[in-house]
Amino acid sequence: MSPSGDGPPRVASSGMVETQQVNAAGNVAEGVRLFTAADGEWRHRGPTPGAVRAFGVRERSLRRLQGGQGHAWTDGRLVLKPVGCVPEHTWKCEVYAAWTAHDDVRVPEPVMPRGGDETGWTADGWGAHVLVPGQDLELPREIERVKAAGDAFHAEVRDLPRPDFLDARVDPWAFGDRLAWDEAEPIGDAATLEMIERLQAHLAPVADADQVIHGDILPNVLVADGLAPAVIDWPPYFRPVGMANAIAVTDAVTFRGAPMALLDEWETGEDWPQLLVRAILYRLGPTGFFALHNRLQGSLVTHVERLGPVVDAVLARQPA
Repeated sequence: MSPSGDGPPRVASSGMVETQQVNAAGNVAEGVRLFTAADGEWRHRGPTPGAVRAFGVRERSLRRLQGGQGHAWTDGRLVLKPVGCVPEHTWKCEVYAAWTAHDDVRVPEPVMPRGGDETGWTADGWGAHVLVPGQDLELPREIERVKAAGDAFHAEVRDLPRPDFLDARVDPWAFGDRLAWDEAEPIGDAATLEMIERLQAHLAPVADADQVIHGDILPNVLVADGLAPAVIDWPPYFRPVGMANAIAVTDAVTFRGAPMALLDEWETGEDWPQLLVRAILYRLGPTGFFALHNRLQGSLVTHVERLGPVVDAVLARQPA
């Protein structure tokens, strides 16, 4: 995946080709997945003719979108993206298709392919949704608009049951989630493992109930005049709702130059200090994995270094 210059790489869905996870001792552990070169090539080539036909794309207008790891395409009306985890994509499309709270928070309108042998929400490995009007927020200046949009989004999805596909995801970000919550064995280079160990020493039980959350809300809010904010590029997890804010605020102070005061200003309750610890662990899981596979890029090259003062500030907020 291609990192942005001022934030961590955006969270991707699974569907990656399996490699071996190797722990610090060199032992093969549970499988995690990464893109192979061949997998990246077909994604980079763009939508197949079959996908273009199935979604009714105006082929002459088709162009690559900026961002989206270089894998998102639009004809000015629809956006097409490669689908990694089909069950996840199907689940999100069904949630979006049933969405009624457009006056509070907008979400992408999914498009179902037509014709041929296609069923469900994918065609030739591609999915589509109607282009969402809006522009990115200026961060960190407009970060409070992220919080407002995220709160509205999570209020709408709070009653959704836990998706079954979460148990099958094996991408690096799913590993990070399990490192933060399920005692997965950490992997990484020495610096990453040292920081993970320091944070794990402060883990404590969390009382807040789990619900479906957005695992990467900070860079994924769009705004447009006269419209409700839009939330896009949703990696779902099933964790306390405050975890979404904790990920956003720790990303903001680590990668976006936001003030440390946000760590207090965004507090969601008694579990907040613990959620900050787990948010950092969630990000360190993929960083350690990429480091072992020589895949660190962009801001992740200096991730551990950037995190030093953030970890100090977070641990200083832990109960005695």
